[in-house]
Amino acid sequence: MQNILQNKDPMKNIVINPRAAAIISIILALPFPVLFMIAWLEIEPFNGLLNTLFTEADGYRQNALGVVVTIGAALLLLAAFIVSLVPIARNIREGNNIVSNPLNLLLAVALLVVITMFVGGIIIDQYPCWIGVPNCD
Repeated sequence: MQNILQNKDPMKNIVINPRAAAIISIILALPFPVLFMIAWLEIEPFNGLLNTLFTEADGYRQNALGVVVTIGAALLLLAAFIVSLVPIARNIREGNNIVSNPLNLLLAVALLVVITMFVGGIIIDQYPCWIGVPNCD
């Protein structure tokens, strides 16, 4: 056990310490809700920056950089979900209960709900286009 604890590999820290996994996953997940809250609450001056980042000069088309930021924030959510699942999977492999790390379990469930809502929103928005409804944009 001493040899594992003395290992200086940062990825081992996530496996050994569930608190580190929870902190890392929270940090990874922060950009998505921050962008959402700025847009929803219209916080200035950040909202003006986001509007210029996400829309072209005509105000209707999306800027490519805004799409990259949105996809990047969604991928950070997915990375945070995976990082929060590592200690839970380790405990299950060792034969422990799934709720032995309740913070990681709660965080994983919350991130899964947010990811599901995000993907569900995209599917609901784009489904008419997928089935061939004219003028769906």
